[in-house]
Amino acid sequence: MPRLSFRFKLLFAMMLVVGAVSGVTLYLTQMRVQAAYEKLFKKTLESQITYIPREQELRIGNIKAECERLAKSVRIISTLEDPDAQSQLYSVARDELKIILRAEEELANGDTNAPVASPPSPLALTVPTPELKARQVERLAVKMAEAPKAAERLAAKMAESAKKGGGRPVPPAAPKKMPYLGFLDAEGKVVPIPESMHQLSADRRRFHERLARFGPLVSRLESQQVGYLNLGADHLTEIIVTPVRDDEKLIGAMVYGIQFFDVASAVTEKIISDVNDIESGTWLEDKLYTRTIPDEVRDDLAKQLAREIRAHPEPRDDFIINLHDIPHRVFYTPLNEGSLLPVAYKIGLYSWESALKAQQELRKQILTFSGAALMVALFVSLLLAHGLSVPIRELVGGTEQISQGNFTVQVPVRGQDDLGQLARSFNEMAAGLALKEKYHSILHTIADKDVAQQLLDGKIALGGELREATVIFCDIRGFTALTQNMNPTEVIALLNEHMTALTRVVTEHHGVVDKFIGDSIMAIFGAPKSYGNDALNAVRCAQQMMAVRARLNETSHYHIQMGIGIASGRVLAGNMGSADRSNYTVLGEKVNLASRLCSVARRGEIVLGPTTRALLAEQITVEEMDPMQLKGFSDSVVAFKLVEVRAESQPILQPA
Repeated sequence: MPRLSFRFKLLFAMMLVVGAVSGVTLYLTQMRVQAAYEKLFKKTLESQITYIPREQELRIGNIKAECERLAKSVRIISTLEDPDAQSQLYSVARDELKIILRAEEELANGDTNAPVASPPSPLALTVPTPELKARQVERLAVKMAEAPKAAERLAAKMAESAKKGGGRPVPPAAPKKMPYLGFLDAEGKVVPIPESMHQLSADRRRFHERLARFGPLVSRLESQQVGYLNLGADHLTEIIVTPVRDDEKLIGAMVYGIQFFDVASAVTEKIISDVNDIESGTWLEDKLYTRTIPDEVRDDLAKQLAREIRAHPEPRDDFIINLHDIPHRVFYTPLNEGSLLPVAYKIGLYSWESALKAQQELRKQILTFSGAALMVALFVSLLLAHGLSVPIRELVGGTEQISQGNFTVQVPVRGQDDLGQLARSFNEMAAGLALKEKYHSILHTIADKDVAQQLLDGKIALGGELREATVIFCDIRGFTALTQNMNPTEVIALLNEHMTALTRVVTEHHGVVDKFIGDSIMAIFGAPKSYGNDALNAVRCAQQMMAVRARLNETSHYHIQMGIGIASGRVLAGNMGSADRSNYTVLGEKVNLASRLCSVARRGEIVLGPTTRALLAEQITVEEMDPMQLKGFSDSVVAFKLVEVRAESQPILQPA
């Protein structure tokens, strides 16, 4: 992946921020617009769904009540029960309907004070007894007297319902045209029309012909049922099927039909569409009846609506369909829910075209604003990038110099801001690193590298610990006589040459040079780290020191002979001294023993203590020396002079 500059990253980040803010703003705005239209649609939908049953009740509520009364007419009951008298059924029903139609017409014209005239009571024509006739005449008189008040109550109810409906116009309470009327007997057969009534219009003949489809429902009728019937040529009729009973016995059904999808309904749909922007219609048996939904979308709507209603007979709140690439919200609610007759649905179509236009306009404005903001952000980013990238590039160059070991590097301080403070801090850090590197070099010069590293790591603190170790003392024999005629410079050169060569040998055998004591070297094996067989490493180191010194005598101006003493055992090892200055060293009886053995060793001899001899066992060949009394030891000490190291293995390299 190519390395990207800071300037590019800053520009990219600014563009990304502006783009993200613009995108989020656009998304949230669209969501808010959509939510506002959703809220408006839900409110409109709720008002429509609430209005539909109220409008239906205002339209046919009184008709249903009169049909109930008509189905209880003694004349109709007696005529429907008598097969021989059924030819008079439609004449009797027509006489009874005159009362209903006259009252409805007077209510529709606003004449609520007009008396309701009616022919003599049906009971008076059917029952000839004087007592019954008198009661019927009295009941008819009471009804005629109460008719104006009933009309007033109905008119007030219609006005109140219209007011509650938000001022929506309410269709006429009853149609002015002569309604359709038909009868079914108890077996569900259509009661035929008498010969004298055969001169009917085509739609009324179709009405009677299609009543037969409701025959199987007669036996299941428990109460009035509202349904809808298509009489062809877009003639949709609303029907009220009322069971006719003699006491509790079902003897048939009366079917009352009024035109539903006509000029009046078209006016109502048009008013609803103008007020609510909802195009409405009626759906019955896979056919859509509407005056407001445009012809160019009807077929597509009908196909999709048929699939939706078949899949969800119980209406959902609404769903979305696309008509000519414009989404529309569609809702449907049953007009005769729970009816035994075919269910008809009131359909509402709400276009999202205005919502889409509003969203497009907002999107255009937001994108224009975002483009302008993007250009401004680009210009500001270039200025910021220039002011930031130059100091950062200088800091990057400085860090590269430090990584290469150049701690003297300094970067320019260009201001008092955060970048200026960062540059000053960088320069102070570089100076501190240079000082620490100097201390590090000096420490490695005056101390063994292992000890120096552990001191730097903080693993060696002021104090000590008991460890098993082997100590070597190596001393030059005849040093005073050798150097008495040398000037100090020559003495220092001699010691430096001698100590440098022997120190390398100690390091190669994983020992630590503890200190230089005049012409003597003190070395430790097993502290501060142990490499396993520290005693063997120490003996091999002493043997190699003798060999190196012998080779050095062949090339050097100085011929030196040495004696070496080695002792093993428990010692106290640690960083000892004061808090201001300390040295890593070891103390103990074995250290003193190694020093004493070195003092008794002759030229070229390596003298071992008893513990070292025991640790190495068969790995070395020694010559036992006579017991000797050493300074600082109450008992005599038996020492061993090293003859040969028989072990061929190299010193252990991994620390234990």
